[in-house]
Amino acid sequence: MNRFFLVGALAFATLAPSVNAQKTAQPRPTIRPKPQTPLDIPPAVAVLQIDTSAGDSTRTIIQRDFDYGDRIQPLMLDSITLADIWKPGDRSINFAPLAQTRATFVVRARPTTAGLHVEVFDVPRGRLRQEDYFRLPKVPARRSEAVRDSLAGVLARRARATNDALAAIATTRDSLAAQAAKTVPLKTTRDRANARRAAAARDSLSRELERRESTLQANAAQDTARMDSVLTRFAARDSVARDSAARERRLGIHVVADEIERWITGTRGIAATRIAFIDGTKLKVIDSDGANERTLPTSGAALSPAWSPTGRSIVYVDADDRGTRIAQIDLRTMRPRLLQASNRGLNITPVYTRDGKNIVWASGGDSPAELVLADATGQDTVPTPYVGRLGAETTSPSFSPDGKQIVFMSPVPLTPQLYIMNLDGTGLKLLTPMVPGKRSYRTGPEWSPRGDEIAFQQQNGDFQVWTIRIKDRFMKQLTNEGENEDPSWAPDGRHMSITRRLGAIGDPRSIWILDKQTGRLRQLTLSGDARLSDWSPPVRPAY
Repeated sequence: MNRFFLVGALAFATLAPSVNAQKTAQPRPTIRPKPQTPLDIPPAVAVLQIDTSAGDSTRTIIQRDFDYGDRIQPLMLDSITLADIWKPGDRSINFAPLAQTRATFVVRARPTTAGLHVEVFDVPRGRLRQEDYFRLPKVPARRSEAVRDSLAGVLARRARATNDALAAIATTRDSLAAQAAKTVPLKTTRDRANARRAAAARDSLSRELERRESTLQANAAQDTARMDSVLTRFAARDSVARDSAARERRLGIHVVADEIERWITGTRGIAATRIAFIDGTKLKVIDSDGANERTLPTSGAALSPAWSPTGRSIVYVDADDRGTRIAQIDLRTMRPRLLQASNRGLNITPVYTRDGKNIVWASGGDSPAELVLADATGQDTVPTPYVGRLGAETTSPSFSPDGKQIVFMSPVPLTPQLYIMNLDGTGLKLLTPMVPGKRSYRTGPEWSPRGDEIAFQQQNGDFQVWTIRIKDRFMKQLTNEGENEDPSWAPDGRHMSITRRLGAIGDPRSIWILDKQTGRLRQLTLSGDARLSDWSPPVRPAY
């Protein structure tokens, strides 16, 4: 333990101001203020009509993506002004109405057979700036009605055949009744014998007619039930296929919006991303704009999701009455799989290594939790001890963007603090500065995509989200209202998802998106008790 008090003391000493003698500043007769860098003003961008879809049209999605990205200000124009600028079918754009607006750029996206042809025009110069063609997944036509009509036709033909057979049975039965009603002479023994044989034949035929009639009616009922079942199953499959295609098409539109944002600002947008989170005991995924919230199948209760670098799988903690294990779910097959190298016990805070080949998590039991590693393919049966072994709890690992360092949490010397070290175990440093006599509690670190800072949560009363710069250990508080935890960076290094509770302890929590630069907050989840979010890398639709 003394070793880690020394580590903390050394880390603190590096932050202490220099006590070397400084030159005395000479007074100046006049003081000129330093020139201030002007605030970045997001360019105003007008998006022209694209299609006539009701609700979330392509144009609406792109405008919303610009707004949520905080680097572009979508310009909302009325339909009359939009029609004056350009109407579908026109070859050229009339820039004159835009002179009365603040528009810097105008976006024209025209549907093609394969997707969209997108053009960005420089409004002040009145000329094309950039263009490209984008593929979009197609949403198949709804086939349930056609299948229902087809099945109804088959059922109608079978019903007519059944009715014809039943009518024939009725005719035969009437004929038998007429024969039975006829007066037959019974003068001789032969006459009486013939009459008995005829009556027996009629009775046998009547019973056969009843059996055939019962069979026809049962088959008709089965046909109706079978057709209803087939239609129900097909409609369900058709709905799933259409929903999946619509979800992928929406993702494709997000890709378009992100690329347009890159053309205009130099930074790719974050719309084509998703956020995994925990709602109660369920693992869920939601688009970064709040659409397409889905529950993913898990073996037990889920905790601590983390995306793979490819965005194709999620690792998480699977919990039941016997303890916790590490599990993965393949987002292409939607099949969860427990990691063989993690036995039931204490297994928490899993993450992928930067190359996605391995999973690192904290494993413990009778002894303090330590970081361990196993192959992400599930081939390993026993985990390998990893770096960061302090003889105390070592949890919540996060890798630097270059994969050469790791940050983690450990309650050394007294309360949870953040440490960084090289992957070979060298260069251990206490990251979060400690002030003697002042309590501090720092957990949940996540390294920023830019590599220059780490986000974490600090408790001083309520938990709040902070960042700390790697270079100079400068700490900045990003939230102050309510309770805010679990920061997870977006790929742009500017936004993060956080768990936020504005009411009393015990009230439901929700996932919010925080813009670190402006402090803007927007609520992502609207129901349940959402927490422990993780932001995906950019994802692309399945064409």
